[in-house]
Amino acid sequence: HAFLEEAGIELENIKHVVLNHMEPDHTEWITAFLEIYSDVEFYCSKPAYKLLEHYFGKTDRITVVGEGDVLEIGDGHKLTFISAPGVHWPDTIMTFEETTKTLFSCDNFGAFGSLTHLTDEGCEEKDLVFLETQQQRYYADILATFSTQVGRSVQKARGKNPAIIAPGHGMVWKKDVNRIMDDYDRYVSYAKGTAKEEVLIVRGSMYGMSDIMAKHIEEILEREGISYTSIPVNTTDLGTILQYAWSATGIIAVASTYEFNLFPPMSYAIEEMGTKKVQGRVGFYTGSSGWSGGGKKHFEEIIERKKMNWDLVEGYEFRGIPSDEDKKIAEERVLEVVQKIKARFDR
Repeated sequence: HAFLEEAGIELENIKHVVLNHMEPDHTEWITAFLEIYSDVEFYCSKPAYKLLEHYFGKTDRITVVGEGDVLEIGDGHKLTFISAPGVHWPDTIMTFEETTKTLFSCDNFGAFGSLTHLTDEGCEEKDLVFLETQQQRYYADILATFSTQVGRSVQKARGKNPAIIAPGHGMVWKKDVNRIMDDYDRYVSYAKGTAKEEVLIVRGSMYGMSDIMAKHIEEILEREGISYTSIPVNTTDLGTILQYAWSATGIIAVASTYEFNLFPPMSYAIEEMGTKKVQGRVGFYTGSSGWSGGGKKHFEEIIERKKMNWDLVEGYEFRGIPSDEDKKIAEERVLEVVQKIKARFDR
């Protein structure tokens, strides 16, 4: 109630509630709202209809809307509904207010985090550059699995020529709506396998031996002029790992063997890359073992099982601390990764 008062909204003036998406981070307020006011009509997609009952016990005063349906709400304002299934749930719709040309885009065009300003109008370029990293983290974490559907919804958004884009997560875009649409088109394109001309080194070491090799690989990439990010898999949140994986054309996994398999935090990270459809990358595995090895085999098994279609350079396992010969062999493989990446960018 306090939030409505702060916004200058009187309960009795609320006649329509549009639900673009039923996930509780968008709708958990419904129970509390219905306790204080229920004289409203709900509008949602057909897939969302049943979830209203399952989540909130709501079965009446619900209007199902679909692609192109229009709701006139008075004072010359009307809402056009745009179907966007799969962004990020099957029930998703976007809502376009025709008079102000405002697109309420739900999860589409979302970002993690927040800035001082609610819209891009007051943001400096450095703020927008930072926000872009959080857009990419959001995309990789929430939407990457559904890139085909997201691509379709971006084109639908462009077709409306919006003046304002108001996502369900992140900042409202008013000054430059094309910036966020262009960013999302770019994220969608990464699903094809070729992203930025850069490498992600994701590393996991129990006793520091694999980290020695990771440092050696960093030095090779620096010498070759290849941009890279190197992050420890066991102390980095999964969202950040996915963020950098999504934008990298090359992914190098450096991790030890653990009980005949890949170091568990690394195997989980690679599994999730598969789930999020980080596909078509140039990949390479190397890592230390004590007795049997097995990390390489497990890494390749995940790539195959998840149908990730990576262009894999032959992996390399070494015993204990990497010797000069181990480093030489790994360097040959890393240079092959570099060549494959450069070939994609006609270099």
